[in-house]
Amino acid sequence: MIKYKLRVSRKNIYLQIKFNSVKTLTKNFKKEVSEILTKDKKILISGHFNPDGDSLGGSLGLYHILKNANFDVSVMMPSNLPAFMKWLPGVDEIKIYKKNNTNKLINEADIVFFVDFNDVSRTEDAAEDLKNSKAVKIMLDHHPQPSAGCDYIFSDTEMSSASEIVYQFIEMMNFTAFFDKNVATCLFTGIMTDTLNFSVNSSRPETFETTAKLLSYGINKDEIYDKVNNNFSEKRLRLIGYLLYEKMKIIPELQFAYMIISKKELEQFDFQDGDHEGIVNMPLSVAKVKISVIVLENDKYMKISLRSKEEYDVNRFSRKYFNGGGHKNAAGGRIYKAFSETEQYIVNSAEEFFKI
Repeated sequence: MIKYKLRVSRKNIYLQIKFNSVKTLTKNFKKEVSEILTKDKKILISGHFNPDGDSLGGSLGLYHILKNANFDVSVMMPSNLPAFMKWLPGVDEIKIYKKNNTNKLINEADIVFFVDFNDVSRTEDAAEDLKNSKAVKIMLDHHPQPSAGCDYIFSDTEMSSASEIVYQFIEMMNFTAFFDKNVATCLFTGIMTDTLNFSVNSSRPETFETTAKLLSYGINKDEIYDKVNNNFSEKRLRLIGYLLYEKMKIIPELQFAYMIISKKELEQFDFQDGDHEGIVNMPLSVAKVKISVIVLENDKYMKISLRSKEEYDVNRFSRKYFNGGGHKNAAGGRIYKAFSETEQYIVNSAEEFFKI
């Protein structure tokens, strides 16, 4: 028997699908969204604050499909893009949220897609405008505990990435005729980056079936890998060395590693948006380290990224202590404390949560 949960409350349709293909379970969702998604509507696609490869790949993949199908579509990100992702096809079309410039774009939208986030608060400064928009809101996401702030929520935590969700949405809505190499490049990049090059969140055969279909459009996976992983500055490499040699600390009894770096230190290495991507995973290569944390100071708060292996749940850890969340093995958050207080807070939190 197919296992799934379907809850309908007025316009809100929430799908949480397990162990099967999404397209077999979405008859009502497809019918209602098809009636809404018409050529006379203005469509806006939004990713989350500090967009990663999945948010960008999923958003741009959806943008290209809808554009190819002659919809009136725009794409917006709530903050600047990481430099190493600026090669993606269509990236020049992305509008960066600014209160006095892009709020018109939001206000005029008839439909807004939320891609790769489970709550509008993840858009930071854009959240109020998006929340107040009268547009129909459709969430395409794979994070646990999606909020009810959308009219239609298509969420499957079993999927590798929001980009895989977008692919399923495209198939479900019968938009595959508008597929091209740009769509495939964007969605492949999203899946590849969110699975850490298919090393996590990628055990479902369906994920590889989707990837195979994307490859059939003639994309160069080796070139994409190179652009994503070998497209940084010399100073970023030196930053990595500094973090691992000078800043990494390990608490063996907790199997816990952490790195905390100040704003002044980041400036020393000419830190750019996205330069920290992937660094938090490196301590997990140490034998018996199961949880890794990196903390970066900025003007408003301490930004924290968390990764783990096996059954160590950094989603719950972040939700409880760091005003954040994510997936079981990958999460983010914030610490609203002074730099001088941050280390002790992290250590105390880890000792309490990951009790021996």
